[in-house]
Amino acid sequence: MNPRLTRPLLAIAISGAMFAGGAVVASPAFADPSGARESSTDALSVLEDPTGEPTPEPTATTEPTPEPTATTEPTPEPTATTDPTPEPTATTDPTPDPTVTTDPTPEPTATTTPAPDPTVTTDPADTTAPVGKFSLNTTALWIGQVVSLTQGAVTDNKSAATQITRTVNWGDGTSSTLPANTSAFKHKYAKNGRFTVVVTLKDAAGNTSKATAPSSTVAVTTPGKFKLSKYSVWSGESFKLTISNVPAGTTKLTLDWGDGWVQNLKARNQTVSGYYYHRKNGGLIKGAITLKTTFTNKYGATSAIYSGKVTVKTDSWKPVVKVKKPSSSDRIKSWKTVTGTSSDKGSGAPYVYVWGTRISGSKVYCTNSKKKWVRVNSDADFGKCTAITVKVSKGKWKMSLPGVAKGTLYIDARTWDWADNASKWSTVKAKITRS
Repeated sequence: MNPRLTRPLLAIAISGAMFAGGAVVASPAFADPSGARESSTDALSVLEDPTGEPTPEPTATTEPTPEPTATTEPTPEPTATTDPTPEPTATTDPTPDPTVTTDPTPEPTATTTPAPDPTVTTDPADTTAPVGKFSLNTTALWIGQVVSLTQGAVTDNKSAATQITRTVNWGDGTSSTLPANTSAFKHKYAKNGRFTVVVTLKDAAGNTSKATAPSSTVAVTTPGKFKLSKYSVWSGESFKLTISNVPAGTTKLTLDWGDGWVQNLKARNQTVSGYYYHRKNGGLIKGAITLKTTFTNKYGATSAIYSGKVTVKTDSWKPVVKVKKPSSSDRIKSWKTVTGTSSDKGSGAPYVYVWGTRISGSKVYCTNSKKKWVRVNSDADFGKCTAITVKVSKGKWKMSLPGVAKGTLYIDARTWDWADNASKWSTVKAKITRS
């Protein structure tokens, strides 16, 4: 026997048999010679004769009587083979299982039960829009003031108040969504006109309506009128602004000069004067400056209202100052009054600044801003010497100078114009020898 075929043939033999009632029964393939393969028949023959000798095979062939007997024994085998027939019957037992499987048929019926839910979702009965009210605190404002909108009660047949959206169209091209829990809402109008306020309500079902109000139109105007006396000035040059048509109910006016300085005015028609020099932060003013006025009443302050524009001209000329020396400069009485001139082509020099110094022997004195003579004993004491400010009128200036005594007198003067251009020093020296 070929050992390579041992396990495969054994597997064939076993796989070709069935266990029934504990007995091994040949499969129909082996029982029916006409359907058996030669290899299978030979293999079975070998398995039936463990010796593997071919001689007994003819012997088995020569003993027909037993072989047919043995051959007829397979007759019961078909019977035994037919025993599996119930097994197919048992196999058909699952037929009720499909019947059980078909039991879920009512479940689709239960699944179709939710069909009424869409009917509830699309309930056409909720076509009622919400209802609400609102009110405005005023229907007349000045530009830049704020209107206050107060929400009234908002109701709906199905949606809760928190489910209702409230959208306000302010009429000026802007809109806002009002929170349900906010009773009042404010809005500033930045331009003149008549603006209709519309509040749209929308419930959870999408139904919309317009809230009602006693009055929903706001008229916005700009108060006051303004007129400038000059539109182009030098630094330090005075000009006037006239404010008129101040409405009744105005409680305050605030004038912004445009240079960092702000002036509070009484709430009435009036004319105010001003000039430009340095900005509040210290810088010299040049170029165009815009003035603005703010009006205030019970509804608050307006935005800053344009009141005019003034251009400050550029000044590059330096002023000229001179001290006049009297004809009898050696006499004390000639210096009781010190005089001189000041000129400028541009903005002008409003003041001349004068210093007096007197030397009497080994003693040195100087004047302070109060025209008092102060003893100078060291360089540090020169800090006590301050200028006397003298106002210029029609190009001339003068001042009294008490306390002049014999000795050498020095009068120094200098000036600055409104454009901060400085003059050169002007100095007069006189030796005083008599009264």
